[in-house]
Amino acid sequence: MKTIILDIETAPSLGYIWGFWQQNIGDDMVLDYGGYIMSCSIKTLGEEHVTYLENRTKNDKKIVKKILKHLDVADFVIAHNGIKFDIPFIKARASIHGLNPPSPFKAIDTLKIARKEMNFKRNSLDFLAKALDVESRKLTNRKFPGFKLWWSCLHQDDEAWKEMKQYNILDVEVLEQVYLRLRPWASNHPNINVGNDVTVLSCPKCGSIELNRRG
Repeated sequence: MKTIILDIETAPSLGYIWGFWQQNIGDDMVLDYGGYIMSCSIKTLGEEHVTYLENRTKNDKKIVKKILKHLDVADFVIAHNGIKFDIPFIKARASIHGLNPPSPFKAIDTLKIARKEMNFKRNSLDFLAKALDVESRKLTNRKFPGFKLWWSCLHQDDEAWKEMKQYNILDVEVLEQVYLRLRPWASNHPNINVGNDVTVLSCPKCGSIELNRRG
């Protein structure tokens, strides 16, 4: 069974607002809905190679088609806040472009695992990585910190796009490490052995045959 780790970066919307908290923004206040995929990093669980996809235009059909090809061969997709954001966002963009859905897969959301099973002070990927002291960390010493990175990419700054690539790739590498630390605690983790030709008793979460009887 194939498990991939996925993270997308998207373009922001542009509009007029009066406040900065719980605003109700009407259609006539929006100048540009944005909302297209700027980049995506995809990694197969346990492998070193990371596939990075980039889109510098408002037409994201090509990058969405490439993402769907990866989803089509995946049995499980790991993403942080993927169930509410990444996966529905990809589906929305695909439907806008009239593309067909990929083969069914199971989503594994590290944000949902952290919220359900633990009580961290924060549940952002960056905070979890620091709290769990994982090997990979988020990108530091950035030339384009915060929203400046998105702003500069939208204005076609090549240096910003290089940093976006680093940022996006590091996200999936960090996400993999965080997932592996949270996985043993995930009570609702899907059984990865379903569909495999398993002849011996194995762990439903990681597939290991090194099991201990616990009564």
